[in-house]
Amino acid sequence: MKYERIVSLTPSITETLFAMGAEDRLVGVTDACDYPSEANSKSHVCSWFDPDMDRIAAMKPDLVIGLKTAHNKLEPLLIDKGICLILFNPATVSETLTDMIFLGTLLGIAEAAESLVKGLKHRMEKLAVQVKQIKPETRLTVSRVLDIDTEQLIVAGPKSFQYDVIKQAGGINVTTDIAAAYPTVSFDSFKKWDPDMIFLCGTDQSYLSRLQADPQWQSLAALRNKKLYMFDCGLTCRTGPRILDMAELLFQTLYG
Repeated sequence: MKYERIVSLTPSITETLFAMGAEDRLVGVTDACDYPSEANSKSHVCSWFDPDMDRIAAMKPDLVIGLKTAHNKLEPLLIDKGICLILFNPATVSETLTDMIFLGTLLGIAEAAESLVKGLKHRMEKLAVQVKQIKPETRLTVSRVLDIDTEQLIVAGPKSFQYDVIKQAGGINVTTDIAAAYPTVSFDSFKKWDPDMIFLCGTDQSYLSRLQADPQWQSLAALRNKKLYMFDCGLTCRTGPRILDMAELLFQTLYG
């Protein structure tokens, strides 16, 4: 079946469809689908984590694409309407590229998908060569922090793609021994890891200033060495074509 009316429930899929030249088939996106800028002109189905089913139905899609972790609950609702649902959940950069090939084949644009992935693989291999030039004893420990409460943090664990991005960039993950995607850890545990570099995502740079002024955070090596960063959520949180942008940016931040 050649799918012609697609609703994307995740920004990474929206970016991938545009990168493959399939944007004309995209009839619906979420409010979070902001890249490329042309995605904003598509009809919206509200939030990615709680899409409006009536809006989706009104778009008369023949395919809806989402995330296994967020959209499994939609399957019976869409099946009842005769709409196909495909869900992805890549846990590594390599799995992200494999999913792109699968999506291209599914949509009958395998050549475009292969061309996209070929370019990304080339960059991935080039980055691997750069990482190998960093002496093991000089590699920095890293933690990606997703959320901060008073005494707890949510961090990227081994089953998350963000953990793999750190690895691809030559960073040493401090969460290696936790078999979870995004575990919640105590600040005491985090302090024992004491990563050389910490990064968050967002646009509120004043939040970094507040952390830098916090005595508890000031005890961390990353803050003492001025290696606390905030990156664009569009890079840190998406498994689309810009996942290599994030890996390259992280490498340059760590070792450039």
